[in-house]
Amino acid sequence: MVALWLFIALSATLAAGSACAKEAVGDWSGLLAGQLHIIVHVTKDAGGQYGATLESPDQGSAVMPADKVAIDADHFSFTITSIGGSFAGTWNAEKNGWAGTWTQGQTLALILSRMTSRAAALAPARRPQEEAIAAGPRPYRQEAVNFANERAGIKLAGTLTIPDGDGPFPAVVLICGSGPETRDEEVMGHKVFLVLADALNRRGIAVLRYDKRGVGESTGSYATATIAEFAADAEAALRFVRSHPAIAADRVGLVGHSEGGAVAPMLAVRDPSVQFVVLMAAPGIRIGQLLRLQTARIAKASGTPEADIARRLAFFDKLYADLAVAKSEQQALVVAKTDVAEAVAEQIIPAASADALVTMTTSPWAREAFAYDPIPALRQVKTPVLALNGSRDLQVPAEENLSQISAALQGNSRATVAELPNLNHLFQTAKLGTPAEYGEIEETIAPTALKIISDWVVTHSDPLRLQN
Repeated sequence: MVALWLFIALSATLAAGSACAKEAVGDWSGLLAGQLHIIVHVTKDAGGQYGATLESPDQGSAVMPADKVAIDADHFSFTITSIGGSFAGTWNAEKNGWAGTWTQGQTLALILSRMTSRAAALAPARRPQEEAIAAGPRPYRQEAVNFANERAGIKLAGTLTIPDGDGPFPAVVLICGSGPETRDEEVMGHKVFLVLADALNRRGIAVLRYDKRGVGESTGSYATATIAEFAADAEAALRFVRSHPAIAADRVGLVGHSEGGAVAPMLAVRDPSVQFVVLMAAPGIRIGQLLRLQTARIAKASGTPEADIARRLAFFDKLYADLAVAKSEQQALVVAKTDVAEAVAEQIIPAASADALVTMTTSPWAREAFAYDPIPALRQVKTPVLALNGSRDLQVPAEENLSQISAALQGNSRATVAELPNLNHLFQTAKLGTPAEYGEIEETIAPTALKIISDWVVTHSDPLRLQN
């Protein structure tokens, strides 16, 4: 997912509303990635010049001055050169705050709201499902495991959770979405795979989740990896699970979320003995088309005027077309820099996000992903498939996406495709579906989604149930 977040976060900067510039003076706070507290103090001198300082209380007591601050009726941006960080946002009347993006190596959505008290600003986000898991008891044991992708020469680290009792147990391998994800697939302060694994464990299913290559305790390079290489890592995870003495090797399935939902069908085609596949918000259309859809949907949900959305889509259409004909990584870099510089000059995208956009769109991942078509693999999957989308998923819009997945799976009599009402890309119960909302929602995964997935996996991991 996170590799798609640059586009999501950029769209958030177009959210418009109304505010007076004088309202920016004072203290503002927000949660970065749903867990890192940010406090911004805005001042205005006698000459009308704005200043700002930033605190990150979770990382120490330092107060860092901004060297570039720009504020008008609807926009607020600042840069802190000393740490290579910047914020660019617009006033969002619904959120009653500055909705935008924080860029520092990567780009993340950030909403700065008026700070009423320091204690309130520093209060941790509530995550009831994760808190309940931590409080226990847990009817399963955990093993820290390592396994190798020998062809790539890397070691992957993860957690294998095994239900209490006598095995061997059916099992699933959880495959993360895009971005440098750990085994828990942490998004905006939510540990998505921790909650999903717990639900499956409580139904008698063993679960392996692992850090992506170059992330957490896994070796290798994340920055240079492609979808095909992530698929090879998932294949190594599948082999490892099948070799474990507590696992029934002939009853192992795959659960892929977002980009992981592109990887899972690839493995099921290579290895027809995969027992089943669950696709959570998996892409059913090309990534370039998907990014265009999500850019428009998120911007619209954020209140962006139609004219601004049209300008942004025209920019991305040109960028994708130019990158498609680039014959080398170097040529792609030149093309991206040129197109992005023009978009910055025309105020289509914020200057603070330019470098990150160039880096992301010219990465090995992007060059392969933009060309990847998920349909051929879906057509070849013969194992049982459960494909789910939330009706409020703006990253992978359900209507367009599920129609393509349904058509691709029409030859598979054991495929089930369903749209779950009111759920977003993380399968949370949502009002808007925007990524900025993810961290604000206390729920990590809706109980209805957990039950649907768990019920289906339990049924399809037991050959005797399927025969009756």
